[in-house]
Parts: sequence; structure tokens; C-alpha cells
Amino acid sequence: MQTSEDTSVYDKVVNAIFDEKTLATKSHHQNTGRLGMVHHDTTSIQFADLDTELRDFVAEVSREVFKKHCAKHLEIVPMHLLDDCTQFSRNTVKLLTHGGDMLELCHELRLPFVKWIVVNQKFSFKRYEISYVYRRAIGHSPPNRYLQGDFDIIGGASALTEAEVLKVTVNIVSQFFNSELCDIHLNHGNLLEAIWIWAGVNAEHRLKVAELLSMMACLRPQSSERKLKWVVIRRQLLQELNLAEATVNRLQTVSLRFCGAVDQALPRLRGALPADKPTRKALDELSDLFSYLRIWRIEKHVYIDPLMPPTENYHRDLFFQIYLGKESHPGALTEGSLLAVGGRYDYLLHQMWDCENKTNPPGAVGTSLALETIIQHSPEDFKPIRNEPTTSILVCSRGGGGLLRERMELVAELWEENIKAELVPVPDPSLTEQYEFASEHEIKCLVIITEMGVSQTGFVKVRHLDLKKGKEVQREDLVRFLLNAMGTQFRNPSVWSQ
Repeated sequence: MQTSEDTSVYDKVVNAIFDEKTLATKSHHQNTGRLGMVHHDTTSIQFADLDTELRDFVAEVSREVFKKHCAKHLEIVPMHLLDDCTQFSRNTVKLLTHGGDMLELCHELRLPFVKWIVVNQKFSFKRYEISYVYRRAIGHSPPNRYLQGDFDIIGGASALTEAEVLKVTVNIVSQFFNSELCDIHLNHGNLLEAIWIWAGVNAEHRLKVAELLSMMACLRPQSSERKLKWVVIRRQLLQELNLAEATVNRLQTVSLRFCGAVDQALPRLRGALPADKPTRKALDELSDLFSYLRIWRIEKHVYIDPLMPPTENYHRDLFFQIYLGKESHPGALTEGSLLAVGGRYDYLLHQMWDCENKTNPPGAVGTSLALETIIQHSPEDFKPIRNEPTTSILVCSRGGGGLLRERMELVAELWEENIKAELVPVPDPSLTEQYEFASEHEIKCLVIITEMGVSQTGFVKVRHLDLKKGKEVQREDLVRFLLNAMGTQFRNPSVWSQ
């Protein structure tokens, strides 16, 4: 149809597709019911004042939490030309321009961000984005639009950055729902692979088996609802996929014994699975992740679910899903609402990294929150929004093997007080590395803890890099000191002299 010498045929086809009279006639027929009555036009989304206010509120609460963790906002490109990265997209909405170019509406917020990271060669970065994503509708309806919030960390130690991503997610979700009603399901790509091998599921069956198993992913492990769902799944595995009964029995053993609370599931998995390197890595990282979640007081309703497949095919290491139980919204058609998904996407970043670049790509982890679902199920009484934090604080350590637990506890305390704070996300950074991190991320205020200060004197040191001022502060007075100092941008001399 189209050659460099003659494009007339191609132009005629495109012009015919975009003929306004034909499109108007087609639209009229589609919107006419059986009784000849014209349905209301639904091609534009309209919200009442209350709905708009609720959307603004959910977005603002999410934005406040993201900023508290020192993430920077990056604007997403709403649509782009098809490229070689579409292998990671699922069922995207495609559009044809009048010029004949194929475009994709934004299906997810992560791919454009990863492209930006690759182009700019960033090795340490936090970002957030709140934007709309689009899904194909049934029939000839326009695409469905959903509000989504993403938070990502580039660089840092694997389980530690995953823990912070989960901390961010839980903090946002808990603004709207009782945390007792929310379940965190964890898995690891290597663990899922080990389960396939242990159960005897052949490679050609795994995709379909994963689809069937995902039917119970929203249900709490060991719950009666999940056990009832397994009866249906077991029948389909035997009758539709013709899996061997021994294989199905092993999958059932995984569901009954290896899915559950972390403290119970981990020892059972270590005892049952071969101790090869990939499996050990998966179980060790899950153990590390849960120990970090404990420090940040996120240990309730956290489950290991080795049968849970990843939402995105680029989640090859740690990944998670967070569900809102059906008892939180009685009468709902779904058994449990998916609030957030996330995990490590080192694989995606490595696939897109410039092959000519001599340096190794950093690791990457992120979460995607279904803000649309939060809006739909949110109760009417919300917590008030506090003032937006401004100054960023870097919690540092000098000696003591990195004092990771102490740094994590202190940064969590600052977050609770609505103070922007972060730590270098590795277990034992040198003081030089921490100063370099502060410089790279334009952080001017450091809180430095030492082993002696933790165990004996109870003092921490606050240092402002631009003002070249420092002060030792009692640990119990730190929050009050920072809030007072930030009120004057640390420039009131009495802050440092008292």
C-alpha cells in the first residue's frame, strides 16, 4: 500500500477511515437501542462536585506521602508511538492518527519512567507519578480511564528498598481503610520457579496454571473462602488442563502448607524445597524483607503466597499484591479488591539499559496504587491533610556497622511527624557515601547517629550543610528541634545556640 514513490493508496485508506460523515453515521447506529431510542452519549467522563473533591483528596493524600519519602515528581507522557518495548505492555489501547501513525494510550506509568532513567543514566532516584491509565472497553465503547499512583526507587539494597515501597503503600492505604482489613501477599520469582519444578508443572502449562491459581490470589491464605475456591481450581486443573493428579496434589500441598504467615511459611519452604542458590536467595530476601517490615511495624496480615503469579512479567524477583477484604465493603461483587501491586523490576531496567554503556545498571523497585479503587471504596470520614513537608532530612550513621535498625526507626518516626526524611538504602554506608548521597539528592540537613549516642549518651547530631552549623540534640527532643528549626529554614541563630 505504501512505498517511497507512491503513497496515494495508503492516503486514500487513512482518509476513508477518518471520514467524518461515515464516523457520524456509525456512531448514530451504535448509540441507537432496539426500540429506536438514542442512548445518552458516554464518550466523555463527568464527575459531580463531590466525586471531584474526593478524587482531589485521594491524590493529595498520596502526593503528601510520596513527598514525605523525598520522591520527585516526573510528568508522564500520555501517549507515545509504538516501539520495541511493547513486549512489556498488556492489551494496550491503540489509536491511529490521521497521518497513519499508530499510538498507544498510557497503559501503565512505569515504562516511560524507565526509559527516562536509561536516557539520563540515573543510579539513585526516587520518583512518584499520579496520572490516568487506560484500558480497553468491551465492544465499541471508548477506553476506560483509571487514576493510578506510582512510587519508585532506583538503586539501593534489594529488600530494604522493597520494604520502603511497601511502607509508602501501606501508609497511603491506611489513610482510608482499617489496616486490619488489608492483606499483603509476598512472593519471589525464584520461589515460584522452584514451586513449578517441585510440583512437576511443565513449562508449557505454567501460564495457564498461573491464570487459574490467580483466581484465589485475592483470598487470605488458610481462609475457608480460599479452601472452597481451591476445590473449583483443582477440578479445572484436572479436567481442563489434564494435569497429572500427583502434580495437582503437590500444588494443593503448597496451598495448604506453604502459603501463610511469614514465620510459619518460611521454615516449611526451607525444609521442603531443594537448597539450590536461586531458591536460597529468594527465601533469604523474603526473610530480610519481613525483618525490615517488622522494624516499620508492618508485620500484621503479611503472607507468603508461593502460588501467586506476578502481575507484570518483568517482576522477576520480590513482588507483592495488597488486597482489601470483602468484609470492608459488604455486597461487593468481587471477593477482594486489589489496592496495589509492585515489586522489583531489575529485569526490565536491564533489558532497556544501553548495551554500549560500560557501567552496570542499578536495581529498581516500585509500587502501583489503584487510586480508582480507593476512591470507589473509601469511607466518608477522612483524616485531615496536614501541611506539606518542605525541608528534607537525611538520617545518617557513623560507625556501629551502619546502625540500620536505628536509622530505620528514626526515619519512620520523622515520617510519622510529617517530616520529609530518607536514609541511604544500604545496610552499612560509609559517612562519605552518605554525604555524597545528600549532595546528589540536594539534601541540606543531616541527622547523624552513633553507636555511643544510641547506647550511652542519647544524643544525635544535626548538621546543616549550607549553613555549616551543627548541634547535638537529645534523641527524645529531636522531632521538636527539627520542627522548630524548619519553621525558620534553620536560619534563626537561637536554634543553634540554645
